[in-house]
Amino acid sequence: MKNTSGRLYRIMSFHHVVQLFENNELFFARPSQWADPYETRLVHSAADRVFAQCWCSNGVSDAMWRIYSPNHLGVRISTSTRKLREALQKAAKIRNMSVRLGDVRYVSQHDIQLEARKIHRDLQSHYSVERASDLLFLKRSAFSHEDEYRALLTVDTPNPDAEVTGLKVPVNPHKLIDNILVDPRAPKELADALIYYFKNHIGFKRRVSPSVLYKMPTPLVVP
Repeated sequence: MKNTSGRLYRIMSFHHVVQLFENNELFFARPSQWADPYETRLVHSAADRVFAQCWCSNGVSDAMWRIYSPNHLGVRISTSTRKLREALQKAAKIRNMSVRLGDVRYVSQHDIQLEARKIHRDLQSHYSVERASDLLFLKRSAFSHEDEYRALLTVDTPNPDAEVTGLKVPVNPHKLIDNILVDPRAPKELADALIYYFKNHIGFKRRVSPSVLYKMPTPLVVP
């Protein structure tokens, strides 16, 4: 599904969001670390220079809470495509790297096989990291519940000091993040503690609240 609203969401563990605010860094993983074998099947010469981060275009998803917050300690951060692009372009000026953002397109397994082979043929006749990265914006329909929007960073040269698994990118989280929601299944005492931490320890001035996904609606009583 194409992102038409420009809104982005990411459910993360509490301690990872704390690291984002305390270190002023976004973590971009190497796609080679991802679990889906269809995202790691293309082996190419610049694979060690490509880093990615996944966001979700759907702000209300029971499936995403259950997958990414299994212990009810997850929080959802929100931003916009514009803010994310601006933050990454600013970081790109600090070190030489290119920025690519876009929706993930979900297709059948048959179609992704065809497209993967076409990309492979194209790269054999004329290699470019841009073309190699096209496969990272395709996923099988079985994953369509993720409704992904991806950010890709390609560094000009491998960084021997970079972590094996990823790249840390400097950002200002207080400008990047619009709001924070706590897991809707978290006990009230836990939710209150997390909210207090973000507001008083981190100093986040925008909205921090529990998700209302499971809030009980007004009962409809039939006398």
